[in-house]
Amino acid sequence: MRRGAATYRTGLTVVALAGVALFAASCSSSPSNSGAPTTTTHSNTSTTSGPVGAWSRAIPVASGANLTTISCPSAGNCLVGDANGNTYRLQLFKAKALGPALPSPSPQGVSYLSCATANFCAAAPSENQVAMYNGSSWQPPTTVSGAAGFTAIDCTGPTFCVTIDGEGNSFAFNGSGWSGNLGAWGAANQISCVSPSFCVAAEGGPTVFSGHSWTQPTNADAQGQLNAVSCASTTYCALVDSSGNVMTWNGLGFNAPASIATEPPLNGTDASGLTGVSCPTPTFCRAVDSIGRVFGWNGQSWSSGTLIDNGRALTAISCPTTTYCVAVDRSGNAFFSS
Repeated sequence: MRRGAATYRTGLTVVALAGVALFAASCSSSPSNSGAPTTTTHSNTSTTSGPVGAWSRAIPVASGANLTTISCPSAGNCLVGDANGNTYRLQLFKAKALGPALPSPSPQGVSYLSCATANFCAAAPSENQVAMYNGSSWQPPTTVSGAAGFTAIDCTGPTFCVTIDGEGNSFAFNGSGWSGNLGAWGAANQISCVSPSFCVAAEGGPTVFSGHSWTQPTNADAQGQLNAVSCASTTYCALVDSSGNVMTWNGLGFNAPASIATEPPLNGTDASGLTGVSCPTPTFCRAVDSIGRVFGWNGQSWSSGTLIDNGRALTAISCPTTTYCVAVDRSGNAFFSS
């Protein structure tokens, strides 16, 4: 997940902060057919509070959809993707269906969507095509020669995105076109880039991008499968795994994984352990797990989990700033915190 932007729209932030205490206990939504807008209305209710702050009740984005990825370039502006390649724009408490990023998508990985700004996102949910979002709609896709089933993408701005596919090929976008193979080592569950010259990918093991090539994945985490990564700087990244561990990058290497969450098997899903993480700064991270909990990092230690989505698997989280986060789940819901 791309690190959070340092600035955002003041007006949206004021509304978001005021609205956190007014989330819905019950929400109504209009059917999302072929891009039709889906909106939510809210009544005054209390929120779930804990060491990770106050979180809203469930806000429906797409009823019953398995939401797998979310990218918020600024407070109040997010794009969400589901397991079938459909996408949704989430602005404050209102969701609008945007339809699939690509015709007949077949996502190979869950983290196929990344937004650098509200007017620039990229999605790679197909074998070899990437589409760009201009703030209102998805543009016609570009075919990337040599790609074979994209599994993850991340963008730092309109002139840099990087992808990895299921065969271990990597391709970079420079604002006008895509490079050839940059030599990754396997399919990635997620990529997080600080700049065009520094990214970390959660593959079988963590791997680092220098701007030209990827390092060979290490066996730094032998405890579980790496599910997600978020880099706040070139000297701090957090990676989470299927066994409830967090592993960090310190600028020189990866620290040993530390357990922060344990959970029983979740029947009927492939969710396991910690499923998402987002770090806008080295002293602020939020991680989510497959039984609906949120964990917080303050620069020194991780908090215990706060249950915000009882009985459901949280799948991804995006925090563009330290005062705004949005998490999504496998049942089509979003949860806000300010």
